[in-house]
Amino acid sequence: MQTVPDFLKNVSLFQDLDPPALSKLAALLVSTKISARAVIFRESDDSDALYVVQAGQIIISKHVQGEVDIVLTRFRSGDFFGEMGLFDAAPRSATAHAETDSILLGLDRKAFQQILADYPEMAARICYRLVTVFIERLRATNEQAREAIRWGLEATGYSPTNDHASFGRKST
Repeated sequence: MQTVPDFLKNVSLFQDLDPPALSKLAALLVSTKISARAVIFRESDDSDALYVVQAGQIIISKHVQGEVDIVLTRFRSGDFFGEMGLFDAAPRSATAHAETDSILLGLDRKAFQQILADYPEMAARICYRLVTVFIERLRATNEQAREAIRWGLEATGYSPTNDHASFGRKST
């Protein structure tokens, strides 16, 4: 079986780290086996860690109302989620559960703070990759919001007119 440092070098978040840094990082990660259908965290739970999927598949979902949840995305081996938990203690914004038996590598906030304090070059490389992921995920969220608004407008029969348009766009 592949060692954790060898696995980590193929994770986009850690692609800029050299082998010694990957070994230091691996020592700070906690490996956890998760059974299919098990909840990893729920929306509104305390947020305190990032998870890397070493094996399996994880579903991220958002509660809509009543018994209705919507699947936002799926993460597979080499993907990571929960990164906001490294930076703030705000409640989780979505629910994560295992779709299949999975292995997760957890990096908790305390371990991340240790990286920031003890290994500033490693921290800078990880933070740079995190920012690029934040940007990608924000863009995807913006597109989802745009589509949801468009669908809502179409469902209500809204039709834009030229009245009061600003910069060629309709504002409501």
